[in-house]
Amino acid sequence: MKKKKNGYTLPPHEFKLVVSTLSQQTGWGIKQTKIPSTWIVTAGEGETVMVIDTGWSDHKDLGENCIKGICTVTGSGIEDKQGHGTHCAGIIAAKNNNTGMVGVAPKAKVLSVKSLGDDGHGSFAAIARALEYAIEQKPTVVSMSLGATSTTNRIGIAIKKLYNMGIPVICAAGNDGAAGVNYPAKYPETIAIAAYDKNGKIANFSAIGEEVDFSAPGVAIYSTYLRNRYSVLSGTSMACPFVAGVVALLISKHKKNEAITGNNDCKTVEEIRQHLLKYTVDKGYVGKDDTWGYGLLDVERMMMSENDPSLNLPIYVEPEDPKEIKSPSKR
Repeated sequence: MKKKKNGYTLPPHEFKLVVSTLSQQTGWGIKQTKIPSTWIVTAGEGETVMVIDTGWSDHKDLGENCIKGICTVTGSGIEDKQGHGTHCAGIIAAKNNNTGMVGVAPKAKVLSVKSLGDDGHGSFAAIARALEYAIEQKPTVVSMSLGATSTTNRIGIAIKKLYNMGIPVICAAGNDGAAGVNYPAKYPETIAIAAYDKNGKIANFSAIGEEVDFSAPGVAIYSTYLRNRYSVLSGTSMACPFVAGVVALLISKHKKNEAITGNNDCKTVEEIRQHLLKYTVDKGYVGKDDTWGYGLLDVERMMMSENDPSLNLPIYVEPEDPKEIKSPSKR
């Protein structure tokens, strides 16, 4: 998809509509990072991820986990008619309900804001208003799978405000490869995400640049789509909500520990970034590089370490068949 001047657009991405199975599927990225084993700590309950994208979805696998926000696209309703926003929402918070697929944080909420029209394009003003709405609503995390080669002061001011409020803004690095990282991922206050495949190789489309912070699953990602269907998409657009979901889990974990110990060292964006760095597996060149950033996240180790003993967590054994996975409340 070509970029539209003076505005933001969806990064170009691969798409494939698929027939869903009668049982729940657990995506390769969630399996590889062993996220289901961490739901004994938290499945994201109490946390909200604002997704600024193509709109809200009433998909059955999202249900009450997907909340209507606002539409900042002139002359449009909030419903997603493009599919991209629905796919991103599912990656974050599709329910753990033994059908379809399951998200990274299946008990978190997605607050959907429509700032990209049905053609995948959105004006600078529409994106700026969405970010200002985030400032008003104070979500746990903001997820932005969109990009442009330029930006505006209004957008930059909003990004900085969210940063100072301790609200991490997770952004897709972009799908233009060596052409570089796009805005808003280019802002130093955001966390820019590259994409890798199930074989542990960086995607050939993933943007390269010094602004890349981390890498996440972004190739052949199965998630919710229009009209209660499912699709497989590839792009840093898919890697971005994956990390947004992980950050929601991380923040939820620290809030739970704070309720018991009174301590929480995961409140500012820089503290959140440091926790991610602490549990990052280095890839590519030693240290931070322009392709992988710092590397990929070891979610299981991040979530299962340093838990307060007073939580008295039982041992979790992951079932062999994904359809048998149940939420902690049902065990």
